[in-house]
Amino acid sequence: MSESLCLRACYAACSVLFTLVVRLGGLRRKVTRDNLAQSFPELTPSQWRAIEREFVQRQSEVFAEILYSWRIPEAELRDRVTLLNPELLASAQPPRPLVLAGGHQCNWEWMLLRLSLELGPRLMGLYKPLSNVRADSAMKGMRSRFGATLVPAKSVLQELARFREAGAIGLIADQVPRTSPEKHWLEFLNQDTAFYMGPELMARALRTQAISVRMRRLGRGRYTLEFQSLNEPGEKLPNGTITERYARHLESGIREDPAGWWWWHKRWKLKRSVY
Repeated sequence: MSESLCLRACYAACSVLFTLVVRLGGLRRKVTRDNLAQSFPELTPSQWRAIEREFVQRQSEVFAEILYSWRIPEAELRDRVTLLNPELLASAQPPRPLVLAGGHQCNWEWMLLRLSLELGPRLMGLYKPLSNVRADSAMKGMRSRFGATLVPAKSVLQELARFREAGAIGLIADQVPRTSPEKHWLEFLNQDTAFYMGPELMARALRTQAISVRMRRLGRGRYTLEFQSLNEPGEKLPNGTITERYARHLESGIREDPAGWWWWHKRWKLKRSVY
């Protein structure tokens, strides 16, 4: 399927915007470079710069694709994002919804939309509401256009009690757990890193399966989704095991395609207390 005129226009406009704001304006340049240097100490400065250049180009494409998300047809989205092993979603049924944990790798908005095509209203997507009410409403409308139910992450327990038809709970699990009382510390990309334990805690409480979702880029606007089980339903594991398995799966994907991760966020802002 060739690119539509609308998508090509989005790519062109975002390329110009990112050249002005990021390449010339230096938006979050120091954050990106510090993150890359600390995550890949074995690489040379020229290799860090190469990853940075590709990352910026890729982010301009992702931004364009997000803009296009408000009008992308269902058939086109299915063609652009291929599920490699959809059989792992077969058990996405109430009353024990699967926990689907993705990351900020490639185009996570298309990840949610593509999963929505498979699961429809059975998919409960967790998100952090934006402070701007209009922007939040617009993003919520885009993310739910193929049937997913969007729920603020902090309200998931209350919503699950009311929403009995949930077959899967989807979330991006590599955020910094600033306000979460439950954190699991481990080494990730050569750094002491706190991980949000939401997927593990939900899987344990619901006696269900947690699945890590990996997105790979095949080319501009083309991706695959691959699922990896992190546990078996009801399996009793030591505390932190599911979180560590998720982190290792995420890390291997980042090392495979370092330009695909979202290096703009201050992922290592939290420091482990020594007391």
